[in-house]
This record gives sequence, C-alpha cells and structure tokens, in this order.
Amino acid sequence: MNTNIHIVDREDQVRWFLDVDQATQICIKMPSRHHELREWLMKMTQETVVISGQGTMPRWGTTDHPSHGVYYQMQLDQWKIYFAGEQDVVAFKLAWGGVI
Repeated sequence: MNTNIHIVDREDQVRWFLDVDQATQICIKMPSRHHELREWLMKMTQETVVISGQGTMPRWGTTDHPSHGVYYQMQLDQWKIYFAGEQDVVAFKLAWGGVI
C-alpha cells in the first residue's frame, strides 16, 4: 500500500512533496469518483503521487482568496496528478486515461 499520496490545494504546493521538473503530470476530469481514485492510487502506485487542485496563489494587494481557485476547480471536477515514477504514470494512464 502506497502511503506517499498527498492532496494539495494549489499547484505551487506540489514542490513540497516532489521535484516538479522531474515529475509527470496528468490532467483528469473526475466527476464524483475521487474516493475510488484515491483507493486505486494507494493500491496500484509505488512512488510519490500528488493530487492537486489547479488553484494558484492569490495576488498581493488584491481581494483574491486562496480558496477561490480551488473551489472553482472542484466545481469543474478537474485535477492534476503528479507522479514521481514512470511505471505509475503508465498504469494510471491505462486505467484512468487523462491528458499528459
């Protein structure tokens, strides 16, 4: 069971868990099957995986709130999933699809 699966609000937080330049990312639209996805990732992946909302940091001096971007992406059911391992990417792509 893979315990290196992390869920973050914003894309800039992904670097806390893995090297973004070396990771492979897949964009996927997940209508209400996110629990099934998380269970699959725990069982079928071996290296670090980060699931990210596509929000961004709020701009300084504006009324942006950090959660605005996250809520917007959650409503669209769009996620980016970053994989540290190539084998995990191939398995995920075969099982779930998505756009690299």
